[in-house]
Amino acid sequence: MKAGVVPRSVAAGVVGRVVREGAWTQQALAPVTGRLSDIDRKQAEALTFGTIRRLQRIDRGIMAAASRDLAKIEPAVLDALRVATFEVWFGRAPTAVAVDTGVEVVRSISGRAAGFANALLRRLANGEPTLGETGVEARSLELGLPAWLVEDLDGAWGEDETAAFAEASLTDAPVSVRHRPGTPIPDGDPVAGVPDAYEIEAGYLGEHPLQDPSSVAVGHAVEVRPGDLVADLAAAPGGKTMHLIDQTGGGQVVALDSSHKRVLRASRRAPEAFWTVGDAVSPPFKSAMFDRVLLDAPCSGFGTLRRRPEIRHRVTRARVEELADLQKRMLAAALGLVKPGGRLVYSVCTVVPAETIDVVSRFGAFPPEDLPGRIWGDGLLLAPHLTGTDGMFIAVIEPK
Repeated sequence: MKAGVVPRSVAAGVVGRVVREGAWTQQALAPVTGRLSDIDRKQAEALTFGTIRRLQRIDRGIMAAASRDLAKIEPAVLDALRVATFEVWFGRAPTAVAVDTGVEVVRSISGRAAGFANALLRRLANGEPTLGETGVEARSLELGLPAWLVEDLDGAWGEDETAAFAEASLTDAPVSVRHRPGTPIPDGDPVAGVPDAYEIEAGYLGEHPLQDPSSVAVGHAVEVRPGDLVADLAAAPGGKTMHLIDQTGGGQVVALDSSHKRVLRASRRAPEAFWTVGDAVSPPFKSAMFDRVLLDAPCSGFGTLRRRPEIRHRVTRARVEELADLQKRMLAAALGLVKPGGRLVYSVCTVVPAETIDVVSRFGAFPPEDLPGRIWGDGLLLAPHLTGTDGMFIAVIEPK
């Protein structure tokens, strides 16, 4: 087989699973890249993530150059063309190499499609077709974000910051861990402004859990005191629960999640917590029971685009509206659990205004102190273009 065909074929196969089967990019890559050499694995990962990040623009280009609907192209051939188009336009390989290898990948799928692929990729190598999009549609293609999100972020942040966020979200996230008390300091670089967070080289993690610095910041915002009774609502998969446990110093953490399966898995990860199955909209606890409450609410996840690029193609404005309504109901219920003088932290790994500043606007929230990011509304925003972390919104409420 011609050199370079294997990693590109693997990438095309994963792109197909993500686009047509609803797979998650990272999870779909893991089982098929383990057998590859280190060089081929890295290339397959880069091509897959890059193609999914730029998929809207790539599909538009293929459709224009082919003068046919994408549904009329054999699915596996289309996936190979998507990967090849990404490499021709955005990759590091010379254009001729990207075209020739892309044709070979198509040939390995369907010999009769090789001529079509050769003509199409050479056409695309001459430049991206111009179809005359303007305004928010043009910005959507350029930034790799859905048009409705561009519109919302432009209105909330301005066009320059939206562009900075989009550009940062097209990059790879570093590998980050949290240092647990009583374990050796991680072999890596401390993250500025976020205690216990370290960026490390990919590989051996030791005793340190994988955790983005923005998630570590959430745990610090709770400001657990020794002996506190703490509730972690919507707690699975348990990463933040572990952090709360590490801070209690003899206190207790009660962890709630609505899924039996997620609770079972999370309880193995953080067995020190008291795990229970329940709905955070109507939690099965007494009023004013807890000193500290964390509501890391279900959300659209747009802060995690570096790791989950497929989100940009799946989450709609209607879905965001559903989530925002759920978040408001969860937050109202969570407030009833906090003792007077206690502390509630609301966090979401997204940057959509409807799920962040709009949710907390009527609850008397304020941003946590001594953490990186910028104040946004009544909370704190961390984001890849601001802090080099995943996007995270954190707001604090302290009932009187």
